[in-house]
Amino acid sequence: MFDKELIETFYDQYTNKQETMYRLPMSVDIEDFWPEELERREREAIILPLHSFDGEPYYYNRTDRFLKAADEITAMARTNPALNVITEIGKESMIDEAFYSSSIEGAFSTKEDAHRLIESGKEPKSKDGRMIANNYSALQFVIEHLDDQVDDDLIIKIADILTEGTLDGGPIKEYRNDAIYVVSRRGKIEYTAPEAKSVKPMMGELCAYLNDPMIHPVEKAVIAHIYFVIVHPFFDGNGRTARALTYMVLLKAGYDFFRLIPISGILSENRSRYYKAIRSSQDPANGHDLTYFSDHYSKVLADTLKATERRIDIMEKLRSVEGILDPPFDARLLKGARWMAAEDIPTITAAKWQKKFGVSFETARKDLIELEQLGFLTRRKQGHKVFFYL
Repeated sequence: MFDKELIETFYDQYTNKQETMYRLPMSVDIEDFWPEELERREREAIILPLHSFDGEPYYYNRTDRFLKAADEITAMARTNPALNVITEIGKESMIDEAFYSSSIEGAFSTKEDAHRLIESGKEPKSKDGRMIANNYSALQFVIEHLDDQVDDDLIIKIADILTEGTLDGGPIKEYRNDAIYVVSRRGKIEYTAPEAKSVKPMMGELCAYLNDPMIHPVEKAVIAHIYFVIVHPFFDGNGRTARALTYMVLLKAGYDFFRLIPISGILSENRSRYYKAIRSSQDPANGHDLTYFSDHYSKVLADTLKATERRIDIMEKLRSVEGILDPPFDARLLKGARWMAAEDIPTITAAKWQKKFGVSFETARKDLIELEQLGFLTRRKQGHKVFFYL
């Protein structure tokens, strides 16, 4: 029996087995300590109606971190300030989401190229371009089917759209029928997915979970994502399909503000933590505990909200400026304001504005000062340089 304070310390920190071992006093053996720590975590956990291949239920703990993030999301849902700007920037953000979700999987492109590709409507010339275009088509499909029940056919269709033209075996018509492994770049097997015979029943549990109206959408989005990745029901496209399903769950719940900022953009900023959270929840040494992922992903969603609030503030500023400026006479100011809002350019100098619009430095400075006087920009001096902040 270990000191209660030590057990509680690691419950609050919620580190996985390996990280706990690194933080334990050297006098404490991790093999003796860990079973007691796991017992403490499971005792307080929410037991999920989702099971492992061998029938053991998964669980997670609603840590203070998770509850804080969930409360921030539901607070935004109560005010729902994003509705009046969704139509203006919804498509741009969907393209961004398609780009970042592909980037997480290794697609090599730029956000600018992704926008040009989707807006042109042309057939992609590369596999990376195809992945981005497929992601965008899948998100469109998700939005068009928000009122549908989630079942095997719908999930398979999303995966099929995501992998169109990229698989040797042709279109996806069913779940995988063979073993699958997640292999590192060095060729090491990092995860062995459940046997093929377990996929159908496990996905049946997931569909029932996704269609349960009494489960909070934040929990549902987070848990469905990691459980899907654990099952790994397809030979390819599992991560992208999981992210598309998360998107669907949140929009189904009326959390329309998640259409304004790409969730995968926040994930992409630190994908190593994303993969670490997945691995910790997959590792049998950590029990059937999904808290590692729920803690991480709920924070990602909360961070997305912060970016969403900034996005809404920018759009409100832009609308105010558009209502004041006269298009024939203020065309450059309008174009510049819309450019900064669309690209979310946080700061600009007269020199950058000068280069963008091909005007003199003095004209660029006057333009920025006028946008400042209209409340669109804020001026700050750093040393001898003047910066204008959006």
